[in-house]
Amino acid sequence: MFTGLIQHIGKISDIKNSTQGKIISVSIDIKEFQEFNNVKIGDSIALNGLCTTVISLSGNSFTVNLMNESLKRSILGDLERSNPVNLELAMTAGGRFNGHIVQGHVDTVGKIQKVTSDGFSKVFSVLCDTKYIVEKGSITLNGVSLTVSNVEDGLFEVSLIPHTLKNTTFQFLKEGDFLNVEYDILAKYIEKLTFFKDNNFVNNSSQKIDEKFLLENGF
Repeated sequence: MFTGLIQHIGKISDIKNSTQGKIISVSIDIKEFQEFNNVKIGDSIALNGLCTTVISLSGNSFTVNLMNESLKRSILGDLERSNPVNLELAMTAGGRFNGHIVQGHVDTVGKIQKVTSDGFSKVFSVLCDTKYIVEKGSITLNGVSLTVSNVEDGLFEVSLIPHTLKNTTFQFLKEGDFLNVEYDILAKYIEKLTFFKDNNFVNNSSQKIDEKFLLENGF
């Protein structure tokens, strides 16, 4: 599990393609990312929000496998050498929970429609399926835990303060760029539970949570 608080910006140093997926190597600045000294083969690292497993280590770099499913669901298939990537180590059991629950399971890809200034913050408008997105709720973009400032059908906005811009790859993003999107896991579970009845999932968009529904389900 992750928190969505980026610890370091790494750089793609090598990419190997195969029919099974891709093997990607990422270089880091060990002086700035001292937590990396504790990383072992088999550990999890979120790479632009996608949970990956370290398969090899070499000084100031590590290597991961990206399977075809991950490449289809995310923007990682479009990465090139020297591209910057957001990195976060998996949360430890005793770690402080600063962001929100981030699984590292990318749901879809969003597209930046517009970037505007609002005081000292930058507002990113993102085109994406907004089914699981609510205003003031949490969203993960390229591994960054953010708060939704506005949402419409097929479009939502997030505002980033200078600190977040400086310490994530958002500083390099512009209109037309694509992002990895992970919805809040709570929203997806609530949807499942809402349509769960008689030990079966009911595919019925007209199902409503009302007094009758609550009584029938033991509330």
